[in-house]
Amino acid sequence: MGDDFTLFTPRPKRFGRFLWVAILGALASLWPPLMGQRCQKPPPDVRRPHFSGPLATAEFEVPFRAPKIIEGELCFLFSKDEIKKSAEPFRFSSVLKFLKRRPSLDAIRAFIHSRWGLVGIPVVSTMSRPCNVFIQFQSEDDLNKAMAREATEVDGVHYRVFRWSPEFKEDEEPSLVPVWVSLPGLPPHFYHSSFLKIFTAPFGKYICRDNTTRCATRTDGARVCVEMDAASFFWIGSPGAHASWYQEVVFETLPTFCTKCKKQGHSEKKCKLGGENTILN
Repeated sequence: MGDDFTLFTPRPKRFGRFLWVAILGALASLWPPLMGQRCQKPPPDVRRPHFSGPLATAEFEVPFRAPKIIEGELCFLFSKDEIKKSAEPFRFSSVLKFLKRRPSLDAIRAFIHSRWGLVGIPVVSTMSRPCNVFIQFQSEDDLNKAMAREATEVDGVHYRVFRWSPEFKEDEEPSLVPVWVSLPGLPPHFYHSSFLKIFTAPFGKYICRDNTTRCATRTDGARVCVEMDAASFFWIGSPGAHASWYQEVVFETLPTFCTKCKKQGHSEKKCKLGGENTILN
């Protein structure tokens, strides 16, 4: 009897091992996600975000062509459409021309990141001229923010900003410059960008409106930034004719003009004209 009884009594080690296997099996059946979660990689959309370097510029394929000899000079010819398409990746780019020794690229990048309030991260690079910096923005809105900045300095070094185009030359400054324009007395229901683009079209390309105009926190007029051509001119006579005159127009500080008395030097609000029939000497 004693021997038969010991056959049905499990050994302590074997019993403990059996108990742990049973417990682990129960856990695996009740919570299968918990058992395999530590071994699984998170899906791509929930991984920790990281910042990579600049992406490669989008390629534009142009058909191969042989060079030509024109007036003894070797040259390659491309159509206007090919040049336009090749410049498409840089359509939101600008050039900063520093008037003194420019700051380092790291200082410029840090200043732009902390002060300009851009949505995307621009690519800042050097150009042939040491004072020039090429900036590629991620959107037109970021480009317009850079063009419309009134404080044109980085760490105390002033610069001029120009919109980049395939015709840009580092030795020259484009005639198109951003200028802030006021529209005093404009009713607030005309502060929408679509209206302001129409109003400013005759004298420049609309860039943006200031924050007080956008939020209508000041309703005594609108203030917008416009890209104007500072190298305006006109012909007296037929263009290019021998007896014609090429007249250049230079924009200086525009004097205030009064629409009531048709005089310069003061605004309509400060006009001393008392009544409609008053005559100023």
